[in-house]
Amino acid sequence: MEGSELAKTRKKIIRKKQENSAAPKPGRNPPKEYQFKKGTSGNEKGRPPGSKNLKTIVMEAAADQVTVTINGKSRKISKLQATVMQLATKGATGDQKAMGKFVELVDEMEMRASASRPAQFPLGEPDLQVLRAIYERMKQCRTEGAAE
Repeated sequence: MEGSELAKTRKKIIRKKQENSAAPKPGRNPPKEYQFKKGTSGNEKGRPPGSKNLKTIVMEAAADQVTVTINGKSRKISKLQATVMQLATKGATGDQKAMGKFVELVDEMEMRASASRPAQFPLGEPDLQVLRAIYERMKQCRTEGAAE
């Protein structure tokens, strides 16, 4: 093949690719009447503004107040507090499932509290050695300053 024939063949291939790309492909270019209109969302009936997610609904339900009688006196407490009190009472009366749940709950709370509380001495031995060396140098500076 000569150079001019090769160029013509390339042009034909390029034209075919362009013609094929202009043809509508399923799912790629829907008809204009079904395309999203300019300035509108694709999900017009989506989640309405102000609606609550599951976490918010559960936390509101847990915070709702109920009236209970404790030691002969009526008190208003949250449903969450009442539920935990009932769990503890069931566990104390010998319900094995309630005991296990309550002990797990207490253990988890203690683990969270200890994780958030810093250790009494968070410094390791190398850190303490550095601090001791700095302290000794500071003492030397103080004694040299007093001698002058």
